[in-house]
Amino acid sequence: MIDKRNEKLWNELNKEHSITVELTDKPNYAVYSINNESIVYVTKNNLDIASFTHELLHIDIRLKEIYFGTSFELLVRESAELSGIISKELTEHFGNCMSHILMLPKFIEFGFDKKEFISDYNVNKCTKNEIQDLKDNFKIRGIYNSQAIDFYIGKFIAIKADPKQHINYPKSLSELKKLDSDLYNILDKCVSSWKNMPFVKENLWDDDHGSVSFELYQNLCEWTENKTIR
Repeated sequence: MIDKRNEKLWNELNKEHSITVELTDKPNYAVYSINNESIVYVTKNNLDIASFTHELLHIDIRLKEIYFGTSFELLVRESAELSGIISKELTEHFGNCMSHILMLPKFIEFGFDKKEFISDYNVNKCTKNEIQDLKDNFKIRGIYNSQAIDFYIGKFIAIKADPKQHINYPKSLSELKKLDSDLYNILDKCVSSWKNMPFVKENLWDDDHGSVSFELYQNLCEWTENKTIR
Protein backbone atom coordinates (compact mmCIF):
# COMPACT_ATOMS: atom_id res chain seq x y z
CA MET A 1 0.00 0.00 0.00
CA ILE A 2 3.08 2.21 0.19
CA ASP A 3 5.40 2.98 -2.70
CA LYS A 4 7.56 5.89 -3.83
CA ARG A 5 4.48 7.92 -4.80
CA ASN A 6 2.90 8.11 -1.34
CA GLU A 7 5.80 7.16 0.94
CA LYS A 8 6.69 10.76 1.79
CA LEU A 9 3.08 11.60 2.69
CA TRP A 10 2.78 8.45 4.79
CA ASN A 11 5.94 9.26 6.72
CA GLU A 12 4.96 12.90 7.29
CA LEU A 13 1.51 11.96 8.59
CA ASN A 14 2.90 9.36 10.97
CA LYS A 15 5.26 11.87 12.56
CA GLU A 16 2.34 13.56 14.31
CA HIS A 17 -0.52 11.13 13.94
CA SER A 18 -1.35 7.49 14.66
CA ILE A 19 -2.74 5.67 11.60
CA THR A 20 -4.20 2.17 11.81
CA VAL A 21 -5.12 0.10 8.76
CA GLU A 22 -8.14 -2.17 9.15
CA LEU A 23 -9.31 -4.71 6.56
CA THR A 24 -13.06 -4.70 5.86
CA ASP A 25 -15.64 -6.43 3.71
CA LYS A 26 -17.16 -3.08 2.73
CA PRO A 27 -16.85 -2.23 -0.98
CA ASN A 28 -15.28 1.21 -0.57
CA TYR A 29 -12.26 2.57 1.25
CA ALA A 30 -12.95 5.02 4.07
CA VAL A 31 -11.24 6.81 6.94
CA TYR A 32 -12.38 7.61 10.45
CA SER A 33 -10.44 10.19 12.46
CA ILE A 34 -10.73 11.36 16.04
CA ASN A 35 -8.27 13.41 18.06
CA ASN A 36 -4.79 12.25 17.02
CA GLU A 37 -5.79 8.89 15.56
CA SER A 38 -7.14 7.67 12.24
CA ILE A 39 -8.34 4.30 11.00
CA VAL A 40 -8.13 3.66 7.26
CA TYR A 41 -10.62 0.98 6.21
CA VAL A 42 -9.22 -1.09 3.35
CA THR A 43 -11.34 -3.43 1.24
CA LYS A 44 -10.00 -6.97 1.70
CA ASN A 45 -10.29 -8.08 -1.90
CA ASN A 46 -9.15 -4.78 -3.41
CA LEU A 47 -5.75 -3.71 -2.09
CA ASP A 48 -5.40 -0.50 -4.08
CA ILE A 49 -2.64 2.03 -3.47
CA ALA A 50 -4.53 4.85 -5.19
CA SER A 51 -7.59 4.44 -2.94
CA PHE A 52 -5.33 4.20 0.11
CA THR A 53 -3.55 7.42 -0.90
CA HIS A 54 -6.93 9.13 -1.37
CA GLU A 55 -7.74 8.40 2.29
CA LEU A 56 -4.30 9.59 3.39
CA LEU A 57 -5.01 12.91 1.69
CA HIS A 58 -8.24 13.20 3.69
CA ILE A 59 -6.17 12.75 6.85
CA ASP A 60 -3.69 15.34 5.59
CA ILE A 61 -6.45 17.91 5.09
CA ARG A 62 -7.75 17.27 8.60
CA LEU A 63 -4.29 17.69 10.13
CA LYS A 64 -3.91 20.97 8.27
CA GLU A 65 -7.19 22.03 9.95
CA ILE A 66 -8.98 22.67 6.66
CA TYR A 67 -12.53 22.05 7.82
CA PHE A 68 -14.93 23.29 5.16
CA GLY A 69 -17.66 20.73 5.82
CA THR A 70 -17.58 21.10 9.60
CA SER A 71 -17.56 24.90 9.59
CA PHE A 72 -20.33 25.06 6.98
CA GLU A 73 -22.46 22.60 8.97
CA LEU A 74 -22.11 24.69 12.15
CA LEU A 75 -23.02 27.88 10.31
CA VAL A 76 -26.06 26.32 8.62
CA ARG A 77 -27.42 25.08 11.94
CA GLU A 78 -27.27 28.65 13.29
CA SER A 79 -29.78 29.76 10.67
CA ALA A 80 -33.43 28.76 11.06
CA GLU A 81 -33.95 29.34 7.34
CA LEU A 82 -30.93 27.46 6.04
CA SER A 83 -31.28 24.55 8.47
CA GLY A 84 -34.73 23.96 6.99
CA ILE A 85 -33.28 23.80 3.48
CA ILE A 86 -29.81 22.31 3.70
CA SER A 87 -29.62 18.79 5.10
CA LYS A 88 -26.79 17.37 7.18
CA GLU A 89 -26.19 14.94 4.32
CA LEU A 90 -25.65 17.87 1.96
CA THR A 91 -23.17 19.66 4.24
CA GLU A 92 -21.20 16.39 4.51
CA HIS A 93 -21.36 15.86 0.74
CA PHE A 94 -20.40 19.48 0.05
CA GLY A 95 -17.49 19.31 2.47
CA ASN A 96 -16.25 16.04 0.99
CA CYS A 97 -16.43 17.47 -2.53
CA MET A 98 -14.54 20.59 -1.48
CA SER A 99 -11.85 18.38 0.04
CA HIS A 100 -11.65 16.46 -3.22
CA ILE A 101 -11.17 19.69 -5.15
CA LEU A 102 -8.06 20.46 -3.09
CA MET A 103 -6.86 16.86 -3.01
CA LEU A 104 -7.00 16.04 -6.73
CA PRO A 105 -4.01 18.19 -7.84
CA LYS A 106 -1.87 16.66 -5.08
CA PHE A 107 -3.01 13.16 -6.05
CA ILE A 108 -1.97 13.77 -9.67
CA GLU A 109 1.26 15.43 -8.55
CA PHE A 110 2.16 12.21 -6.71
CA GLY A 111 2.00 10.38 -10.04
CA PHE A 112 -1.48 8.84 -9.95
CA ASP A 113 -3.99 9.03 -12.81
CA LYS A 114 -7.15 11.04 -12.13
CA LYS A 115 -9.15 7.95 -13.18
CA GLU A 116 -7.95 6.32 -9.95
CA PHE A 117 -9.10 9.17 -7.70
CA ILE A 118 -12.65 7.97 -7.02
CA SER A 119 -14.28 4.56 -7.43
CA ASP A 120 -17.25 5.92 -9.40
CA TYR A 121 -15.10 7.84 -11.89
CA ASN A 122 -17.22 6.75 -14.87
CA VAL A 123 -20.57 7.64 -13.30
CA ASN A 124 -22.40 10.73 -14.55
CA LYS A 125 -22.99 12.76 -11.38
CA CYS A 126 -25.85 14.79 -12.90
CA THR A 127 -28.11 13.05 -15.39
CA LYS A 128 -30.67 14.51 -17.77
CA ASN A 129 -33.45 12.99 -15.67
CA GLU A 130 -32.11 14.66 -12.53
CA ILE A 131 -32.01 18.02 -14.28
CA GLN A 132 -35.57 17.49 -15.47
CA ASP A 133 -36.70 16.65 -11.92
CA LEU A 134 -35.17 19.93 -10.76
CA LYS A 135 -36.89 21.90 -13.51
CA ASP A 136 -40.21 20.30 -12.56
CA ASN A 137 -39.93 20.87 -8.80
CA PHE A 138 -37.52 23.70 -8.00
CA LYS A 139 -40.11 26.47 -8.01
CA ILE A 140 -43.85 26.05 -8.46
CA ARG A 141 -46.20 29.06 -8.56
CA GLY A 142 -43.61 31.25 -6.85
CA ILE A 143 -42.92 28.80 -4.02
CA TYR A 144 -39.47 27.20 -3.75
CA ASN A 145 -39.17 23.52 -2.87
CA SER A 146 -36.68 23.11 0.00
CA GLN A 147 -35.74 19.56 -1.02
CA ALA A 148 -35.14 20.67 -4.59
CA ILE A 149 -32.83 23.47 -3.38
CA ASP A 150 -30.86 20.90 -1.38
CA PHE A 151 -30.70 18.65 -4.46
CA TYR A 152 -29.66 21.56 -6.72
CA ILE A 153 -26.72 22.46 -4.47
CA GLY A 154 -25.69 18.81 -4.24
CA LYS A 155 -25.72 18.35 -8.01
CA PHE A 156 -23.75 21.55 -8.59
CA ILE A 157 -20.91 20.61 -6.25
CA ALA A 158 -20.87 17.00 -7.49
CA ILE A 159 -20.24 18.27 -11.01
CA LYS A 160 -17.56 20.71 -9.92
CA ALA A 161 -15.68 18.09 -7.86
CA ASP A 162 -15.85 15.30 -10.43
CA PRO A 163 -12.38 14.60 -11.89
CA LYS A 164 -13.85 13.18 -15.10
CA GLN A 165 -15.98 16.15 -16.20
CA HIS A 166 -18.64 14.20 -18.08
CA ILE A 167 -19.59 15.28 -21.60
CA ASN A 168 -23.06 16.32 -20.37
CA TYR A 169 -21.81 18.64 -17.61
CA PRO A 170 -21.65 21.90 -19.62
CA LYS A 171 -25.31 21.40 -20.57
CA SER A 172 -26.24 20.47 -17.01
CA LEU A 173 -24.51 23.56 -15.60
CA SER A 174 -26.23 25.73 -18.19
CA GLU A 175 -29.61 24.33 -17.11
CA LEU A 176 -28.81 24.91 -13.44
CA LYS A 177 -27.87 28.50 -14.19
CA LYS A 178 -31.08 29.08 -16.14
CA LEU A 179 -33.08 27.62 -13.28
CA ASP A 180 -31.66 30.14 -10.77
CA SER A 181 -28.74 32.30 -11.83
CA ASP A 182 -28.34 33.94 -8.41
CA LEU A 183 -27.97 30.63 -6.58
CA TYR A 184 -25.71 29.32 -9.34
CA ASN A 185 -23.42 32.37 -9.08
CA ILE A 186 -23.19 32.06 -5.28
CA LEU A 187 -22.06 28.45 -5.57
CA ASP A 188 -19.75 29.13 -8.49
CA LYS A 189 -18.02 31.96 -6.62
CA CYS A 190 -17.55 29.69 -3.61
CA VAL A 191 -15.86 26.97 -5.68
CA SER A 192 -13.69 29.50 -7.55
CA SER A 193 -12.51 31.03 -4.26
CA TRP A 194 -11.82 27.59 -2.83
CA LYS A 195 -9.70 26.53 -5.82
CA ASN A 196 -7.41 29.48 -5.10
CA MET A 197 -6.82 28.29 -1.53
CA PRO A 198 -3.48 26.57 -0.85
CA PHE A 199 -3.32 22.98 0.38
CA VAL A 200 -1.96 24.31 3.66
CA LYS A 201 -2.68 26.97 6.25
CA GLU A 202 -0.19 29.81 5.91
CA ASN A 203 -0.11 30.06 9.69
CA LEU A 204 -2.11 28.75 12.64
CA TRP A 205 -3.99 32.01 13.20
CA ASP A 206 -5.26 32.67 9.71
CA ASP A 207 -8.43 30.98 8.52
CA ASP A 208 -8.77 31.91 4.86
CA HIS A 209 -10.35 28.51 4.20
CA GLY A 210 -12.98 29.23 6.85
CA SER A 211 -13.73 32.58 5.25
CA VAL A 212 -14.90 30.76 2.10
CA SER A 213 -17.51 28.75 4.01
CA PHE A 214 -18.61 31.86 5.92
CA GLU A 215 -19.08 33.83 2.70
CA LEU A 216 -21.12 30.96 1.25
CA TYR A 217 -23.27 30.95 4.37
CA GLN A 218 -23.83 34.72 4.20
CA ASN A 219 -24.68 34.66 0.51
CA LEU A 220 -27.13 31.79 0.94
CA CYS A 221 -28.81 33.62 3.81
CA GLU A 222 -29.22 36.67 1.57
CA TRP A 223 -30.53 34.49 -1.26
CA THR A 224 -33.33 33.11 0.94
CA GLU A 225 -34.56 36.58 1.93
CA ASN A 226 -38.05 37.45 0.68
CA LYS A 227 -38.54 33.94 -0.73
CA THR A 228 -41.31 31.53 0.17
CA ILE A 229 -39.65 28.16 0.72
CA ARG A 230 -41.47 25.01 1.76
